[in-house]
Amino acid sequence: MQTFEIICLAKSIKLGGMCIAGLKTDGSGWLRPVSNKTDGALDPEHYTLEDSSEPHIFDIIKIPCVKPDPKCHQPENWIIDSTKSWERVGITTLQQAQNLLNPEIKKHYVSTELLAGSDKQVCYDDLKKLAAQSSLALIKPQKLQWEYSNYQNKKKFRAKFYLRGTFYDLPITDPIWQSKIERLQQKIYSCQEVIEELELENFDSEQFLLTISLGEPFIPSGKNQQFCYKLVAAVINVSDVKKRLGWI
Repeated sequence: MQTFEIICLAKSIKLGGMCIAGLKTDGSGWLRPVSNKTDGALDPEHYTLEDSSEPHIFDIIKIPCVKPDPKCHQPENWIIDSTKSWERVGITTLQQAQNLLNPEIKKHYVSTELLAGSDKQVCYDDLKKLAAQSSLALIKPQKLQWEYSNYQNKKKFRAKFYLRGTFYDLPITDPIWQSKIERLQQKIYSCQEVIEELELENFDSEQFLLTISLGEPFIPSGKNQQFCYKLVAAVINVSDVKKRLGWI
């Protein structure tokens, strides 16, 4: 068994369960704890902490794991020890954010690709031939917009943004941000419009970060092969985080 400490940077909906991921506090990169299920989704009994609460973004969580379980589309996976509880050991400090998060964000300032390419999806057959080097990224998007719509009686939440000149239009799987956007009328919003409409007092329209994750392979409608789609697994506003965590 091996135990990891991570800065929680993703807590998103995954096929009826949850996906949780973060950067390891020892500086060795990303970790995605997964269950023994085929899709690796976590149930509440897996991620409920010792104090009966759940992890939150920027919590530092100690997670007992059994063994690595790298996939061609998700190399950061480790199978959890389901017999042991996770533990919250603190919250991220400003120094940890500067040392661990800033380099991750800066890395995507210079890269022309985001998780195995510049498209919104990656062909699974291609990944089986050449595995993704990473399936998680923390980015600072440009010209960010939010879309709330209804398609075939299903609510849809999407983030539209540019990164290094490439346009992305990705689904949002962050349940907390979904619940905020759901309070708005269905249309496309700028960051400033969302902040004003929702009266988000501590938010700054220029300080949004997104955790991007590469999802599970599936066959989309009208296609004859599997694809892994890029997802917005967490929406973070740096101004809000600084005030909530007492960094300023």
